[in-house]
Amino acid sequence: MSAVLLLLIGIILTGVSDAWKSAEELHKLQTKLEGISQLTLLVTVNDTWNPSGCIQTIKTPLLTLGKRFSQIEVGTCDYGAITVRMVKAGNGRDAMSLDVMFESHVIVDASHPECHFNWNGSYLVPTAENPKKSLLPGCFVMDSREGYHMTYYWFHLLDWHFG
Repeated sequence: MSAVLLLLIGIILTGVSDAWKSAEELHKLQTKLEGISQLTLLVTVNDTWNPSGCIQTIKTPLLTLGKRFSQIEVGTCDYGAITVRMVKAGNGRDAMSLDVMFESHVIVDASHPECHFNWNGSYLVPTAENPKKSLLPGCFVMDSREGYHMTYYWFHLLDWHFG
């Protein structure tokens, strides 16, 4: 009996030790990623509710985290200021959470398109279960003009710079 009890205690302590090690590793990763000062995004706008609407994707210039970038132009589809903030994710699984707000000129009578996504400091790895999933971390949001015309927005993290 005592050998079984010792084995169970060993298994429990090993599990606790691994959880603590994971929390420590997560904290180290968060500390490293907090050193990121700028990033670039791919921004896609689908504004095809209008017969003369469009779908376009652009690479943003370098965006400084936490600062409003005066204006990006997504082709002829949309333009506006953009702000990206990065904070610790706080869910115990992911390192950081990025919050994106685009001050769309298309959306005039509602909140600006805003979304967030969790990120672990790398690109995603392809899987056989979901091969069409984007390898770039990102988020999607849709917003309407006057509660009727839907515009769709995608924001994907492309590159990041420490500094």
